[in-house]
Amino acid sequence: MRIWLRPRSVAIAVAWGLTMSASPFALAQPTPEGKAIAETLFRDGRALMDEGRYPEACRKLEESQRLDPALGTLLNMAVCHEKEGKIATAWAEFNEAMVLARREGRQDRFDLAQQHMTSLEPDLPKLVLNVPPQSRIPGLEILRNGTPIGVGAWGTPLPIDPGEVIIEARAPKYKPWTTTLQIEIREQKSEDIPLLESMPEDELTTGASAGTGSSRRSPPPPPEDFWTANRIAGVTLAGVGIAAMGIGSVFGVTALNNQSDSEAYCSGKTCSDQRGIDLNKDAMRNANIANITIGAGALVGAVGALLFFSGGSDAPTEMQSGVDISFTMMPSQASAGVRGTW
Repeated sequence: MRIWLRPRSVAIAVAWGLTMSASPFALAQPTPEGKAIAETLFRDGRALMDEGRYPEACRKLEESQRLDPALGTLLNMAVCHEKEGKIATAWAEFNEAMVLARREGRQDRFDLAQQHMTSLEPDLPKLVLNVPPQSRIPGLEILRNGTPIGVGAWGTPLPIDPGEVIIEARAPKYKPWTTTLQIEIREQKSEDIPLLESMPEDELTTGASAGTGSSRRSPPPPPEDFWTANRIAGVTLAGVGIAAMGIGSVFGVTALNNQSDSEAYCSGKTCSDQRGIDLNKDAMRNANIANITIGAGALVGAVGALLFFSGGSDAPTEMQSGVDISFTMMPSQASAGVRGTW
């Protein structure tokens, strides 16, 4: 007879990772009036779904969830987005619903979300945005359908809803670049971001028109460059931190699945079935990886935010700023340290 350990920290780790990196609804604070409006919108959304009017229904459910976040609304919203064809959005919402259902002890809703998520995964379109070293100019920002894509996500296949995709690249003192792609279900595409073209000098300065006979005004002094070295480093670290938390969330969901499967072979605090013991070991290992990765990602992201908001100028000062980050990871524990001067 062997002791069967339960990875109690899995649900906390996954919920933390998803809250930090994915869900805009988790921080909403419902009011009594907001709850009433949310309930009305939810009923209208469900009625529109029954009529097959999914785009209208999804907008109602999105607003209901924003006003009063609830697991039932989240699941209906995910189903609506799936019917609307936004399968990557639905996949992410089912993922979040699994974590919330586990936390609330709703096995029926956990199973429903897991079933939908598993069926959607093979159909997910994925887009890789490659940024070669020569294209990584200071202050470069990449946007996908208007949403910034952090440095940590460059070069990684990212799920995306099928349809038209607008890719933009921009940076201070450079001409913006944009392209439009069409991506279908199960398709994986890759797009290389070119080196942006420098903006001509006459577009960077302001002066009076030539040949008018009037005296020229001196151009105003150039503004201080917003993208200092500290801010670039901060954005980079924040992107890496968000990516790490996303990876940790995936390991956490996997640990939840392992734990759920092991319960089919074992019950109570002890277990003698080797299959259940092995699945429980897998759950513990994936839970440890999730905790380490999410914790390290949060720490790196916090340092990145600190660098970004404190890095206003690159001018030399009496004290130079600097940050040292260290991590120690072992199968049973992890530690991280930050040392810096500003």
